[in-house]
Amino acid sequence: MKLKDILLNIPLKEKFDGDFNLNITSISFDSRNKYTESENAIFVCLIGENTDGHKFAADAIKNGAKVIVCERKLNVCKNEVVVNSTREALSLMASNFYSNPHKKMKMIAITGTNGKTTTTYMLKSILESAGHKVGLIGTEGAYIGKQFLPVNLTTPDPMDMQKLMAEMVEFGCEYCVMEASAHSIFHNKIYGIVYEVAIFSNLTQDHLEFFKTMENYGDVKMRLFSKKSTKVAVTNLDDEWGRKIESFGLPTISYALDNPADCFAIDIKNTFSGSKFVLNLMDNIIECKINLPGRFNIYNALAASSAAAALGIEGKFIAQGLADLKSVSGRFNFVKLANGASAIIDFAHTPDGIKNILTAIKELNPKRIITVFGCGGNRDKGKRPLMGQISEKLSDFTIITSDNPRFENPELIIDDVERGMTSDKFVSIVDRHKAVEIAINLARPGDAVAILGKGVEKYQDINGVKVPYCDLDVVNQTNDKIAAILAKVEGRWVTIC
Repeated sequence: MKLKDILLNIPLKEKFDGDFNLNITSISFDSRNKYTESENAIFVCLIGENTDGHKFAADAIKNGAKVIVCERKLNVCKNEVVVNSTREALSLMASNFYSNPHKKMKMIAITGTNGKTTTTYMLKSILESAGHKVGLIGTEGAYIGKQFLPVNLTTPDPMDMQKLMAEMVEFGCEYCVMEASAHSIFHNKIYGIVYEVAIFSNLTQDHLEFFKTMENYGDVKMRLFSKKSTKVAVTNLDDEWGRKIESFGLPTISYALDNPADCFAIDIKNTFSGSKFVLNLMDNIIECKINLPGRFNIYNALAASSAAAALGIEGKFIAQGLADLKSVSGRFNFVKLANGASAIIDFAHTPDGIKNILTAIKELNPKRIITVFGCGGNRDKGKRPLMGQISEKLSDFTIITSDNPRFENPELIIDDVERGMTSDKFVSIVDRHKAVEIAINLARPGDAVAILGKGVEKYQDINGVKVPYCDLDVVNQTNDKIAAILAKVEGRWVTIC
């Protein structure tokens, strides 16, 4: 594609004196990439929290890049494109490079602290029940129809994201449902995309190591709900930040359980296998069933149902789509244990997330709740004692352990968690494998073991190395050992009798 076509609709800060007709083969913001003489690559100088890509422009040219996109003149090559914002430019260039795939589908985004992943899966299932082909991009990966593709970030970088969308278009997807993280909004990764519907779930403490204050964090989320970014807003009126969206001048559909709203649920019945409720969707009464328990999952269903209504989907398909979704990987995944207890594996890694999960489990009346969780390293330290406090309040016993300590000492992270705890109803075990194993062995019939923070992650991030690890694998291995022991004991008992 010619450079002039890649730069279409991108305002330039200075006159460009290079070759607009250069045929571009790739776009990157990594100066370490090496190119052959026949390749014509663009290097984009992104300014980050700890480094400035402008410093590496000369290195990119040495490695074969032919074009530099920058925010100030560098004089390292003849093809320097000076723009107001390289992050905005990168998003628009990526879109142009892949022929603007987001304009060929109906785009739906969801932002908020908790519930994004489950809501995207629910909405995808609803749309598919109505006969549509759907793509999905989120924390656990991407889907093009039924095909799963791994991704590295909740909201991928623009080139990866637009490539995924182009593949969705090629497959025939009519809709793309995606998570919009606060970081992606802040860094303009989704700049230039206009959403048919944008959903707001909630705002609770997270990512303050980056955003510093809840006000900053919330303000970034609110950027998605501008008239230039979305056509219709779906918002949670039980959340203070969600109520603000009603004043933004967008067509809005609201949902809530505690406040009057366009969409709400009554006659809620919860079990370990899921929930049943009656949905009132703008006076359209729909009997619904979801295979995910807990009040917080009712909120997710309300959000997905409201978005579906905004897209013109009939109530019968909403009910069918919600019922068809059997589970969401890493979200309230239930394992019946051989010792008569139950294990629940969930991604909950914020104070509100842990509160929601443990409250949902408590409402199901287990004999005891044993909770295993840790806090991520190099992330918001302020939430650590809060998570300890919540686990202590809602659990009968807590095991504090490691969860992606990154470049921090895991024992010091655990110390931060312990500061929120005042009783002796906990123990600290740094080794997460041992912590999960001990929790399951401590459980008795009727108990619930909540294993929180990682969901289906396949690693522990330790000093920059992703060490293989999976909560579900440990649960299954431990359960198999218990089952084998019980089988031997049972066999001997039969022989004695």
